[in-house]
Formats: sequence, structure tokens, C-alpha cells
Amino acid sequence: MRIVAVGASGNAGTAIARLLAPSLTAEDQLVLAGRDASRLDRVRSELTTSAEVTTSIVDITDIGRFAEVVAGADLVITTAGRPDLVGALGRVVLDAGADWFDTMLSTPTKLSALRALEPDIAAAGRCFITDGGFHPGIPAALVRWAGDQLDELVEADVVAGLKVDWMADSVADSTIEEMLGEFSDFKMVSFIDGEHRAVRWTECPTVEFDQPIGRQVVVPMPLAEMDDLPKRFPSLRRCGFYISGFGPKMDYLMLPLLMVMAKIPLLHRATVRLTRWSMGHLASTPPPHLLEVRTAARGTRAGRPALANAKISGADSYLLTAAPAVACLRRVLDGSIRTPGLHLQADLVDPGPFLHDLAGLGVSVETSLSPVH
Repeated sequence: MRIVAVGASGNAGTAIARLLAPSLTAEDQLVLAGRDASRLDRVRSELTTSAEVTTSIVDITDIGRFAEVVAGADLVITTAGRPDLVGALGRVVLDAGADWFDTMLSTPTKLSALRALEPDIAAAGRCFITDGGFHPGIPAALVRWAGDQLDELVEADVVAGLKVDWMADSVADSTIEEMLGEFSDFKMVSFIDGEHRAVRWTECPTVEFDQPIGRQVVVPMPLAEMDDLPKRFPSLRRCGFYISGFGPKMDYLMLPLLMVMAKIPLLHRATVRLTRWSMGHLASTPPPHLLEVRTAARGTRAGRPALANAKISGADSYLLTAAPAVACLRRVLDGSIRTPGLHLQADLVDPGPFLHDLAGLGVSVETSLSPVH
């Protein structure tokens, strides 16, 4: 098995390589590809694996070079945040006869590009997995887990809270650009009372997260993986993904300005610089840090009201991106969930084993099932 990890010199790519490498065998090849040669060499020296590990310099804006790097690959993993290039990159991977996995944000640009390739992906028998990682990647899997525990699922909102240090590592420009694209596409929509509709600010829930996050107002964040859950579980009356903000100064002062600036091409560089400064000075918080995503799903079990709780948390944001990706990738590589076609990570994984694998990768996973009195 030849695996090419594109973006391996970045924070998320490095974390994925470190978690995936120990499960590879001497028959496998792992190519760490990225723009920073010294960082790639350092990552390679730190890996614990039986696989043959090599490095390769690539800038994904150079499609020709990208094609050279992925030639002969069985699987291409990309953590590079360039949804605008996904159509071209996906075509190259498809022509190379390889499978695909990405951890980019769930944006219309990326999803439209991959869906345009979907007939060719299926015809070639390849497995393309998108929306990998934490969010997207986990929320719908938690709802599906709850659906497996309950006979009837009625309410299954998923909420996420975060307290992180955005200055702990340098954030790549491509990551900031990806975030700005998400901000510009932001719509406050969720599934409430049996229909998808706009959510008013006054309807946004207040959630008591574990410390140090604490009490936070959360807002709806559209994720493609959540869209089809009402079809999967027809009894659902409420189901959405809600997330806390960066902090009052960032949320109410800077984000509205950045959302406007992001729509003006001439201000692109200034917007990226201002976003980086704002994240470092207005959104970062001192230790301790925590990210948490959870659901308290309501429904019935054996004819009685019941509650299915699931919570995933950790202090390392890159671990919480890498662990779900690797939990999925391991099952793809062993053939247990690999299915030709285009898939969202949260739709493809088997929820029970997925949560079990996350715990084995160092993520805190807590689940419970209880009657409602």
C-alpha cells in the first residue's frame, strides 16, 4: 500500500502521520509531502513505523508536480486547505487510480467539485472520503451512534465548545483563507420542529460545557453530514450542529468586519493579515485548553423515554482533528468500511467502533444510556 500524505509539513498533517504510521506494515510506503523540507524531515525522524517513509516537496498549486507525487499511490490524504483546487486535485488522484481522504472544511466549493467527479469515482471503483476530522467528521457520527442506542430518535442536537490558543502554532494562510470562505458562506440554519429553517439569535442555545470552557452561547453551523439525518431517522424533530464562538471581542467586533472584507477580492491579503492578528490577540486564551463536542439525544427505548449521551473531548486541537481521520482511515485500509463512491467521513464510519477507536488514539470518549423519568 502506497500512501501519500499531502500537507504533512502542516500541523494537522503531521498529527495524522504520527497517529497513522504505527499501524502501517513493512509492506507499506508512506510519502510525506509538503512545502517545508526541514519540517518533513523532522516528522519522518519522529515516526514510529515499520513502513518505508520518504518525503517529497510539493506545492499543490502546481498541479503537474502534484500529479508526479501521487503517481502510483493507492491512497492520497490531503490536509491542505485549498477547496478551490479540489476539482483539479481530485481529478489527478482519480486518474492515478488512488483513493482520496481530506480534512478540509465543509464548504460548498469543495463539495460541489467532488460531487461533479462522483460518477467517475464510482465507475472507477475508487473510494473518496471528504469532510474528515473533528467538525466536520464527528457530529453526525454521534447522532448515528445515538440512533443505534434508541428505538426512536426525536431530538439530537450536537454542540461543540472550544477554548484554545490560536497562537500556539502558526496557522497557515491557506487555513485562514479556508476559514474566511466558511465565514462568507455562513448561514444560521438548523433542523427544528421537523424542518430546516433559519435560526434567530434569540433561539441560540446556552450550553454548560466542562471547565475551562464553561457556559457558552452556541450558534448553528451548517455541515453537510447533518443534512440527511432526518431522512435516516424519520422520527427526528430536531437535529443540528451548534458551536461556540471565539470570544466576545472576536465574535461581535471583528467577525462582522472580516465577513464583509472576505467578499472583496482586492482586500484578500489585508483580510488574511487582520484575521491572523485577531485570532492571536482577540481569540486566544491562556491554558488550560479544551475542545468538546457532545450530544444528549432524546428518544425512546423499549417504549420508554430515554437519553443517549456521548461526549468527545481533548486539550489538543490537532489531535482532535487527526484522531477521527485516522480512526476512519484505519478501517478503510483494513477493508472493513472501504466502499466505492463519494462519502462523508461521518456517514461512512460505523459509529460504535469509531468511538472505540477514538478512545484508543488518546481522545476522551464518554457515553451513557439512561431512562428519562
